[in-house]
Amino acid sequence: MIDLHIHSNFSDGRATVFEIARKAKELGLKAIAIVDHSLELSFGLDERKARLRQIEIDDARSIYGIRIYSGIECGINHSGEIFLPEHDFDLIIASVHENTTDYYGRVIKCIEKNDFDILGHPLSEMFEFVRDHKLEEEMLDALEAHGIALELNSTHKCPPEDLLISCADRGIRVSLGSDAHSLEKVGKVEWCEERRKKYLRRREILLP
Repeated sequence: MIDLHIHSNFSDGRATVFEIARKAKELGLKAIAIVDHSLELSFGLDERKARLRQIEIDDARSIYGIRIYSGIECGINHSGEIFLPEHDFDLIIASVHENTTDYYGRVIKCIEKNDFDILGHPLSEMFEFVRDHKLEEEMLDALEAHGIALELNSTHKCPPEDLLISCADRGIRVSLGSDAHSLEKVGKVEWCEERRKKYLRRREILLP
């Protein structure tokens, strides 16, 4: 089992890198990614914090002997832009983090403008927008064309099942993530794995 969406106390998570790594080791996870929020937020990861966190990640890898990827989650703004600190990340997630009347436009512009790995919590009901199935197909086309993975997110319980059905015959990779902000949520990706097996069994799981 893998969990590629975990937040630490370097942004708004409540656990340290070492606590997260120890928990992942206890759970028998094969790999995790620590993907703190980016610098568009006041508490997000800037260059200094990214360097400090990298030291802790490297140490935790050595101590616990599991794969720990250094990642970041960037909010997608109205122009489809994301903002990254100067750092060599293993994994970049881009996510819409606010209510918008142009959800699909933001995502598609982001895919066309930026180099990232995963679309985070797609179509989460946490944010208000009107679903448009034509635009969803365009979004899936863009993800497939650019090789970007679709995240199955167990905290947000997304994407919805009808979108997963639309992905079944596409070559879109998937990513599994708990979106944990607390130690108790680390590795809680059973919902993701159940949906993957039901709808996307043949799809490749993203692993950096």
